[in-house]
Amino acid sequence: MGTLIDKKDGRAYWNSRARTFPRYEEGDQTYEAGMLRRAREHGVVFAGKDVLDVGCGSGMYTLRLAQEAAQVTAVDVSDEMLRLLQEDAAALGLANIRTVRSGWEDFTPDRRYEVVFASMTPALDSEAGKEKLLTCAADWVVYMGFLDRMASDLMQGLYARYSITPRVFNNAQVMHQWLTARGIACTALPVKGQWVVSRNRADALDVCATTLQHYGVDPDPDLLAAHIAAFRDDSGAYVERTDYTIEMLLWQNS
Repeated sequence: MGTLIDKKDGRAYWNSRARTFPRYEEGDQTYEAGMLRRAREHGVVFAGKDVLDVGCGSGMYTLRLAQEAAQVTAVDVSDEMLRLLQEDAAALGLANIRTVRSGWEDFTPDRRYEVVFASMTPALDSEAGKEKLLTCAADWVVYMGFLDRMASDLMQGLYARYSITPRVFNNAQVMHQWLTARGIACTALPVKGQWVVSRNRADALDVCATTLQHYGVDPDPDLLAAHIAAFRDDSGAYVERTDYTIEMLLWQNS
């Protein structure tokens, strides 16, 4: 027990994740705003461009990109993730986002895009997925991936309890090596930090259960309830802190 299961139905998995997935936050001091600033500082231009967002999720980046791009095509396998994106786009009055519900392997582009954006998506783990990324890019590619295991204080004790070895996230390193092997030069920007997420009790339980089920575990609800009690703060919220190491890779395709 405790081995990451093969997601035979990726849509069902990501639909379940959508229940507690972070959504777009306004403001210039958010994590997403900072990452886009890094890209701009190294030459990427989003303003007025035709952008493809691969594995867009709930649209945390999509909605920011759409505020300056001419158009954003947002691709994701999850109906529920796209529903959240569409709700937030409507609230912001954004009409330049085209959503496509599709797995990356099934997505058929009708053109090349001036900017291809991909953040933390498993869609590009395969050789074919990486090749399609290059095929879609007419100019800039902005890729973000993990360099190491994410360390969640909320999940750490549960992994130990259920004898789970957490997945090592090194897709940024793999992508960097893949580009190097093809003679494609890129700018690599490592970023370390900590995500702090506050949730209500139901969502905290949902996150724990969904994550464990992803590893093939059917968790004991009473055990989960007892476990999360230690993460309740004075306001009644349940706070998870996750240390991360991420790398942004930037390159221009031809």
